[in-house]
Amino acid sequence: MSVPEMNSVVDLLISLWPQDTWERVRGLLCTWREKLDSRDNYSGHHAGLATEYAVQLANRQDLAYDNIAALWVGGHVYDLGKISVPENVLVKRGPLSTAEMMMMKNHVSTGYDLLRDWDILKISPRWMSQVVLEVVLFHHERWDGSGYPKGLSEKEIPLSARIMTIADAYAAMVMDTPYRVARGEDIALEELDRNAGAQFDPYLVKSFISMVRVNQLTGKGPTIPDRRQEAA
Repeated sequence: MSVPEMNSVVDLLISLWPQDTWERVRGLLCTWREKLDSRDNYSGHHAGLATEYAVQLANRQDLAYDNIAALWVGGHVYDLGKISVPENVLVKRGPLSTAEMMMMKNHVSTGYDLLRDWDILKISPRWMSQVVLEVVLFHHERWDGSGYPKGLSEKEIPLSARIMTIADAYAAMVMDTPYRVARGEDIALEELDRNAGAQFDPYLVKSFISMVRVNQLTGKGPTIPDRRQEAA
């Protein structure tokens, strides 16, 4: 997302809330990101990268700026529920047990419950809280209906969540995680394409792949953080 476009999103958010509220929101998002990163050195940075991709993809769908602004907020908090997941589960290498997988899956409902009562959303327009909560609750739903927590399929899944699902998966593949070395961008795009129509909205996957190809040609778009250099 270009700087002018991002400034437009920020201007809209500031217009929705008093200036001191916007500063508080930014501070909380930063604090939550740091808290997540302190547990697995990954989740906070991952959410930031996924949000950049999600907002850029939303722009390609000609979404109104109010929906994009809400998606920006949702993107920074959609994994907040991981705060409740034990650290040994978050950083575990290898397959999770059935119980551990349930702990991980519960992060969507935990995040939803935490944010549903967030006073900032209570004083925000209804469309803002709706988009944020949809992103948090439904970003692990799948196009074929085999996702969680509700087993929604195709366009039953809100558009904002379908966008975030793709951005989340791609960001996870191109970043180093506590349990996997990053894949190259081309490999990650092939994986998205292979799962279009099953895990992901096939139309949005085509748009996302085109978007990343343009980013590669122009040198624009989100910058993938090198966590190994940061840790050095």
